[in-house]
Amino acid sequence: MGTTFRDQLVATRDRKHSKDHPFFDLWEQGKLTKEQTAIYCAQHYHYVTDYLNWMAYEASQIPFRDVKIYLYENLSDEENPDDRHLDMLKDYVASTGSSRNSVENSSVLAGTESLQNWGWRLVYQTPWQAALAGMFIGLESQFLDICKKIVPALHEHYGFTRGGHEIRFFEEHIRADEIHGAKGFMIVEKYCNTPELQALALKTIEAATIRRWRYMNGIYWFALYGKDDDTPLIDSRN
Repeated sequence: MGTTFRDQLVATRDRKHSKDHPFFDLWEQGKLTKEQTAIYCAQHYHYVTDYLNWMAYEASQIPFRDVKIYLYENLSDEENPDDRHLDMLKDYVASTGSSRNSVENSSVLAGTESLQNWGWRLVYQTPWQAALAGMFIGLESQFLDICKKIVPALHEHYGFTRGGHEIRFFEEHIRADEIHGAKGFMIVEKYCNTPELQALALKTIEAATIRRWRYMNGIYWFALYGKDDDTPLIDSRN
């Protein structure tokens, strides 16, 4: 049996999957402080805030009802006024000792801003079929495996109880993203229906994973070393 388009989608995403980033390895092992995990969450907040706007933009542009329904369902889940996912994120940060307001007021790191800007170029300049592939598979579908990696650590190393209010952002994304991810793959497979669109979708997914990895690099260096990047300083005395 030959390689399917779905196989190619998964393989392209997994070549540079952020679940394999050293930051998440440290989190999985309990070697990050709670404060360092909160820094990640603040940057995730900035990234997801724009991601939701990308979805809203695409929903306004795409004529196909099934795609619109998926986008609006996803947005409705994320923006549920009774318990917004971004508010869940703030609750986790508050549990680490930082204030909820510190999330919105935190500086946007360069890698995060780069990912935000790339996402806007993606939705404005790329055929929507490939743009959705970059969003749904290259970016969103990664978070399921990331949560599967760090949720056990939150229980084992950080003292949070299963089903705890403070960590529901991570636990609920395991449940929600199983459903969202499957539908996202189905839409990309359905509408990337020419060799040209399939090739562009794979290229866009690859770009998305690289952008997300670089975003994680920025978080790593800032959270662990207080540095905006890893560029070494040169001793001007020499």
